[in-house]
Amino acid sequence: MTIKTILLHLTDDPRNAARLASATALAQRHEAHLVGLYTTAPLVVPGYVGAELPAQVYADYEADSEAKASEAEAMFNDAARKNGISAEWRTDRGFARDALSAQAFYADLVIVGQTVPGDDLPKGDEGLPGDLALASGRPVLAIPGVGEYGTIGSKILLAWNGSREAARATADAMPLLEKASEILVVSANMKASTPGIDIATHLARHGLKVETKSIHADLSIGDILINTAADAGSDLIVMGAYGHSRLNELVFGGATRHVLEHMTVPVMMSH
Repeated sequence: MTIKTILLHLTDDPRNAARLASATALAQRHEAHLVGLYTTAPLVVPGYVGAELPAQVYADYEADSEAKASEAEAMFNDAARKNGISAEWRTDRGFARDALSAQAFYADLVIVGQTVPGDDLPKGDEGLPGDLALASGRPVLAIPGVGEYGTIGSKILLAWNGSREAARATADAMPLLEKASEILVVSANMKASTPGIDIATHLARHGLKVETKSIHADLSIGDILINTAADAGSDLIVMGAYGHSRLNELVFGGATRHVLEHMTVPVMMSH
């Protein structure tokens, strides 16, 4: 597998420039085509309020949304031109999860921003990175809400627990793993004495140099992964996305949810 199409989510967000910088760097490194998708959420108001709002309020919202989309498009096109990458621009009116899920099928990697409880987000987009990984079946790269990440994938922490999701994430991350200078396979609070040996052997057959680390600590698995990534100087965490559908709501395992909410480096996940 190679990364030849990257789908980047942009919206009315001050973090657009940071995500764009990360995406263009990855597109350059992998000689990939970058698709910028700007989503504009509908203006949602309670029914009893909407009936009283003058038409001008809706018109102003549309005009403001179009202006912000045009500004983002100019920034996107300028970055693509300066970095010499193949790129195209798309827009969609609707919730980000729906738009991205539909277009993710045609991408090798989807890049979105981190979302955390309390963010002022359209209803339905609150847990976007994890929801998208489950809904699309594509690898999703979440960029933290703070910091700059021009280099992603030089030092990779691969979270391994012997599950289907971890295997899927490892396979999806192979294009990144093949270009990494350091790969640390971390198994957290697992009963097996050498839980990462088999996956390390598998990766070694691909010509990859891997270090393994089994950690047993009185901490949550999410905290172990985040703390170990910081100690190792990792610039990317690769992990499986765990969850199931219940009453149309995606409910995630504790480690997935914790890492998504507290990430300090980009996180790539697959389901």
